[in-house]
Amino acid sequence: MELLSLKKNAIKDSKWFMEQAYKEALKAYRTNEVPIGAVIVKNGEIIARGHNEKELKQDATLHAEITAIRKACKKLNSWRLNDCDMYVTLEPCPMCAGALISQDKDFIYRRA
Repeated sequence: MELLSLKKNAIKDSKWFMEQAYKEALKAYRTNEVPIGAVIVKNGEIIARGHNEKELKQDATLHAEITAIRKACKKLNSWRLNDCDMYVTLEPCPMCAGALISQDKDFIYRRA
């Protein structure tokens, strides 16, 4: 029974984190960007958020995933995002996939 309860909580948490990524995507949509959002979670807490800002800031690298990774690295003072999960609203482009692959094996990528 306890394992079932833990599983239900994990599913509930995952859904909530994905909803937060969706809220980031809405921010991008409202500024005429491709509506993609991402959040990075460590120990059950969101440590970074990002959404597309390529058009707004005229920077081809400002994808949701890259922005979230940069913010998380700054917060953790490390380029390694060990034991972190990323929730993102769409599968990554090749640039973002490369950034995700470079992370530690304990970094988990989840998409809608």
